[in-house]
Amino acid sequence: MLVIIPIFAGLLACMPVPIGDPESSRIDPDVTGVWIMDGDESSVAAYVFRPYDKRTWLLIGAEISPGEEFVGDELEIQSAQDAIIALETYSIGSEGLTSTSTIVYKAWLAKLGGEQFMTWEPVGGFNGDGSFTPEYWFVFKVHKTSDKQIELLMLNPEHDTFDDIVMPKDYEGDDYARKMRRTWERAIKKAIDDPELYGNPLVLQRLPVPLMDKASELFQEVVEFE
Repeated sequence: MLVIIPIFAGLLACMPVPIGDPESSRIDPDVTGVWIMDGDESSVAAYVFRPYDKRTWLLIGAEISPGEEFVGDELEIQSAQDAIIALETYSIGSEGLTSTSTIVYKAWLAKLGGEQFMTWEPVGGFNGDGSFTPEYWFVFKVHKTSDKQIELLMLNPEHDTFDDIVMPKDYEGDDYARKMRRTWERAIKKAIDDPELYGNPLVLQRLPVPLMDKASELFQEVVEFE
């Protein structure tokens, strides 16, 4: 787990199944683009929702931090607004802002009980047998507060609605995620209006257009585009 996942209190908030089917999903153009995320116990990071196809995004995250040779006043980036001001003020590189870690997800949307959810599937790792299915997913309820801000409320996998579901360690069979997804989705629908099903919101703030070049430079600190 890298620091910019966001931290999500370690892996305590991960789901053992994805929600929705990426093969039947459709991306939302209003989400496509570059965002800054902050929230409880999370590092501030930039995220690019890049359409992979009509159904899913390739989601790339890069933390934002002062470079090793930062020139300027003491800088603490604790919110999306802090990050935006810092990007406006400082150059990208060792003497300004930089990123030292990145992470990649496959992301898609799903509708359950009239609410919109988003699943983030970690990309890049693989298992000892050569397979690629991850052991966990991050799942959020999506709340658009404006065209420039989105709140993501992470599902709490320890909510009572999931108590009767067989967990992966006790499951007798293969492909737990595929075969048990519908069971988890039914449980979510039962508790969909319960605030205890969700954690505190993580906030996505859309990056202002004039800062796009700076954000591109930031990502190139950790991702090769060419």
